[in-house]
Amino acid sequence: MSAGLVQANRGRALEDLVRAANARYRALKRAVIHKVPTAWVPIRGPNGKIVSAKVEEKASVDFLGHLFLPSGPLPLAFDAKEASRGDRWPLSKLEPHQYEYLRDCALTGAFSFVLVAFWELNKFFVLPFPELEKRWEAWKDRTGPASVRAGEPGLVEVKFWDYLSCVDFRYCNQGK
Repeated sequence: MSAGLVQANRGRALEDLVRAANARYRALKRAVIHKVPTAWVPIRGPNGKIVSAKVEEKASVDFLGHLFLPSGPLPLAFDAKEASRGDRWPLSKLEPHQYEYLRDCALTGAFSFVLVAFWELNKFFVLPFPELEKRWEAWKDRTGPASVRAGEPGLVEVKFWDYLSCVDFRYCNQGK
Protein backbone atom coordinates (compact mmCIF):
# COMPACT_ATOMS: atom_id res chain seq x y z
CA MET A 1 0.00 0.00 0.00
CA SER A 2 1.47 3.36 -0.95
CA ALA A 3 2.00 6.15 1.57
CA GLY A 4 -0.32 8.38 -0.46
CA LEU A 5 -3.15 5.87 -0.19
CA VAL A 6 -2.63 5.48 3.54
CA GLN A 7 -2.53 9.26 3.96
CA ALA A 8 -5.66 9.75 1.83
CA ASN A 9 -7.65 7.25 3.88
CA ARG A 10 -6.72 8.52 7.34
CA GLY A 11 -9.66 10.90 7.57
CA ARG A 12 -11.99 8.09 6.61
CA ALA A 13 -10.45 5.81 9.24
CA LEU A 14 -11.01 8.42 11.95
CA GLU A 15 -14.62 8.96 10.84
CA ASP A 16 -15.18 5.19 10.86
CA LEU A 17 -13.81 5.01 14.42
CA VAL A 18 -16.09 7.87 15.50
CA ARG A 19 -19.08 6.16 13.88
CA ALA A 20 -18.29 2.93 15.72
CA ALA A 21 -17.98 4.79 19.04
CA ASN A 22 -21.25 6.59 18.28
CA ALA A 23 -23.00 3.26 17.63
CA ARG A 24 -21.75 2.10 21.03
CA TYR A 25 -23.05 5.28 22.71
CA ARG A 26 -26.44 4.76 21.06
CA ALA A 27 -26.59 1.08 22.08
CA LEU A 28 -25.84 2.14 25.68
CA LYS A 29 -28.53 4.86 25.39
CA ARG A 30 -25.96 7.54 26.28
CA ALA A 31 -26.04 9.57 23.07
CA VAL A 32 -27.39 9.79 19.55
CA ILE A 33 -24.83 11.25 17.16
CA HIS A 34 -24.85 11.17 13.38
CA LYS A 35 -22.36 11.94 10.63
CA VAL A 36 -23.42 14.98 8.62
CA PRO A 37 -23.28 14.00 4.95
CA THR A 38 -21.66 16.27 2.38
CA ALA A 39 -24.04 17.30 -0.39
CA TRP A 40 -22.68 16.45 -3.85
CA VAL A 41 -23.90 17.51 -7.29
CA PRO A 42 -23.27 15.03 -10.11
CA ILE A 43 -21.52 16.30 -13.22
CA ARG A 44 -22.75 14.57 -16.34
CA GLY A 45 -20.84 14.03 -19.55
CA PRO A 46 -22.19 14.51 -23.08
CA ASN A 47 -23.84 11.08 -22.98
CA GLY A 48 -25.70 11.88 -19.76
CA LYS A 49 -23.58 9.57 -17.61
CA ILE A 50 -22.15 10.86 -14.35
CA VAL A 51 -18.46 11.52 -14.92
CA SER A 52 -17.64 13.42 -11.75
CA ALA A 53 -19.15 15.30 -8.84
CA LYS A 54 -18.56 18.51 -6.97
CA VAL A 55 -19.47 19.65 -3.49
CA GLU A 56 -22.83 21.43 -3.62
CA GLU A 57 -22.55 23.07 -0.25
CA LYS A 58 -19.92 22.97 2.46
CA ALA A 59 -20.97 20.79 5.37
CA SER A 60 -21.37 22.41 8.76
CA VAL A 61 -19.25 20.02 10.83
CA ASP A 62 -18.69 16.27 10.76
CA PHE A 63 -21.03 15.20 13.57
CA LEU A 64 -24.21 16.43 15.26
CA GLY A 65 -26.29 14.88 18.00
CA HIS A 66 -27.04 14.96 21.67
CA LEU A 67 -25.79 13.36 24.86
CA PHE A 68 -28.25 12.15 27.47
CA LEU A 69 -27.49 13.68 30.87
CA PRO A 70 -29.46 13.43 34.12
CA SER A 71 -30.45 17.07 33.64
CA GLY A 72 -31.68 16.42 30.09
CA PRO A 73 -30.20 16.14 26.62
CA LEU A 74 -27.13 18.18 25.76
CA PRO A 75 -26.73 19.10 22.07
CA LEU A 76 -23.35 18.29 20.54
CA ALA A 77 -21.56 19.59 17.45
CA PHE A 78 -18.04 18.56 16.57
CA ASP A 79 -15.54 18.01 13.85
CA ALA A 80 -13.05 15.15 13.76
CA LYS A 81 -9.54 16.16 12.73
CA GLU A 82 -6.17 14.49 12.72
CA ALA A 83 -2.49 15.16 12.96
CA SER A 84 -1.00 12.55 10.68
CA ARG A 85 2.54 13.20 11.88
CA GLY A 86 4.07 14.54 15.03
CA ASP A 87 2.41 16.15 18.02
CA ARG A 88 0.94 19.28 16.38
CA TRP A 89 -2.39 19.91 14.67
CA PRO A 90 -2.53 23.08 12.53
CA LEU A 91 -5.53 25.33 13.21
CA SER A 92 -5.64 25.98 9.46
CA LYS A 93 -7.03 22.46 9.06
CA LEU A 94 -10.33 23.75 10.47
CA GLU A 95 -12.22 25.65 7.78
CA PRO A 96 -13.57 29.10 8.73
CA HIS A 97 -17.17 27.97 8.08
CA GLN A 98 -16.63 25.03 10.48
CA TYR A 99 -15.28 27.35 13.17
CA GLU A 100 -18.27 29.67 12.71
CA TYR A 101 -20.70 26.76 12.95
CA LEU A 102 -19.07 25.50 16.16
CA ARG A 103 -19.20 29.06 17.54
CA ASP A 104 -22.89 29.43 16.70
CA CYS A 105 -23.69 26.06 18.29
CA ALA A 106 -21.75 27.00 21.44
CA LEU A 107 -23.66 30.29 21.64
CA THR A 108 -26.95 28.39 21.65
CA GLY A 109 -25.91 26.00 24.43
CA ALA A 110 -24.41 23.07 22.56
CA PHE A 111 -21.17 21.46 23.60
CA SER A 112 -19.01 22.24 20.55
CA PHE A 113 -15.54 20.84 20.12
CA VAL A 114 -12.92 19.40 17.83
CA LEU A 115 -11.87 15.79 18.36
CA VAL A 116 -8.21 15.57 17.32
CA ALA A 117 -6.42 12.29 16.67
CA PHE A 118 -2.64 12.31 16.93
CA TRP A 119 -1.88 9.13 15.01
CA GLU A 120 1.85 8.86 15.74
CA LEU A 121 1.17 9.22 19.45
CA ASN A 122 -1.94 7.04 19.35
CA LYS A 123 -3.73 9.68 21.42
CA PHE A 124 -7.03 11.55 21.13
CA PHE A 125 -7.91 14.95 22.54
CA VAL A 126 -11.07 17.00 22.81
CA LEU A 127 -10.52 20.70 22.12
CA PRO A 128 -13.61 22.38 23.65
CA PHE A 129 -14.90 25.43 21.81
CA PRO A 130 -13.95 28.00 24.49
CA GLU A 131 -10.32 26.86 24.19
CA LEU A 132 -10.55 26.66 20.40
CA GLU A 133 -11.93 30.20 20.33
CA LYS A 134 -8.99 31.57 22.35
CA ARG A 135 -6.48 29.80 20.15
CA TRP A 136 -8.27 30.64 16.88
CA GLU A 137 -8.46 34.36 17.69
CA ALA A 138 -4.81 34.49 18.79
CA TRP A 139 -3.76 32.70 15.61
CA LYS A 140 -5.83 35.01 13.42
CA ASP A 141 -4.44 38.08 15.25
CA ARG A 142 -0.91 36.65 14.87
CA THR A 143 -0.46 36.79 18.64
CA GLY A 144 -0.52 33.03 19.18
CA PRO A 145 0.68 29.79 17.65
CA ALA A 146 -0.80 28.41 14.43
CA SER A 147 -1.10 24.91 15.86
CA VAL A 148 -2.22 22.94 18.87
CA ARG A 149 0.23 20.56 20.51
CA ALA A 150 -0.89 17.24 22.00
CA GLY A 151 -1.17 17.45 25.77
CA GLU A 152 -1.20 21.23 26.05
CA PRO A 153 -3.39 22.79 28.76
CA GLY A 154 -6.93 23.29 27.51
CA LEU A 155 -7.04 20.02 25.59
CA VAL A 156 -8.64 17.04 27.27
CA GLU A 157 -7.08 13.66 26.57
CA VAL A 158 -9.75 11.01 26.08
CA LYS A 159 -9.83 7.28 25.54
CA PHE A 160 -11.21 6.83 22.10
CA TRP A 161 -14.14 4.54 22.81
CA ASP A 162 -15.43 6.97 25.42
CA TYR A 163 -14.46 10.32 23.94
CA LEU A 164 -17.54 11.92 25.54
CA SER A 165 -16.43 11.11 29.10
CA CYS A 166 -15.02 14.62 29.43
CA VAL A 167 -18.45 16.06 28.54
CA ASP A 168 -20.17 14.05 31.25
CA PHE A 169 -17.66 15.26 33.82
CA ARG A 170 -17.78 18.86 32.69
CA TYR A 171 -21.53 19.18 32.66
CA CYS A 172 -22.59 16.83 35.45
CA ASN A 173 -20.19 18.34 37.97
CA GLN A 174 -21.20 21.89 37.11
CA GLY A 175 -24.91 21.19 37.39
CA LYS A 176 -25.58 22.02 33.74
